[in-house]
Amino acid sequence: METARKEFEDIVHQGMKSYGLDDLSSKLLSVLYSEPDPITLEELSTRTGYSFSAVSAAMKLLSGLTLVEKTKKAGSKKLYFSIQKDMLEMTINAAKTKKEVILNPALQGLPSIIEKCKKNKTGDSETMLKLIEDYYQQMVALDLIIKNLIEFTEKIQKEMGKEWV
Repeated sequence: METARKEFEDIVHQGMKSYGLDDLSSKLLSVLYSEPDPITLEELSTRTGYSFSAVSAAMKLLSGLTLVEKTKKAGSKKLYFSIQKDMLEMTINAAKTKKEVILNPALQGLPSIIEKCKKNKTGDSETMLKLIEDYYQQMVALDLIIKNLIEFTEKIQKEMGKEWV
């Protein structure tokens, strides 16, 4: 069974790296994904071969990105970590976060910046205006893509839920 666990962790590890995560973060997420119960920083350090301080720093970052959950058990001072095991839900949450953190502020702020550039007729204002307008159009397109991704993923999630019942 350890061989199957290791092979599974390797697949998850590579998948997480494809999201642009560093090696340590990807390994941590793959270990958490293969664990049925929350585990401690010490266990994560042992399983990944990274130092406790490196694991602690990475887990702080991953917790801040809401990729992992941290909890405490009654009567213990240790933190325990786990990960959402529903990849569809993780995809939906990541898309919603991208929309809230990147797309919405850009879509709200860029029109006024474009207007300022249109009023400013200095040397490179036309070049800058074109650059900003192109970026804005890309944000509009990405917003539509993310919206459709969320809706499509939620639809599939519901359909799969019916099959599992």
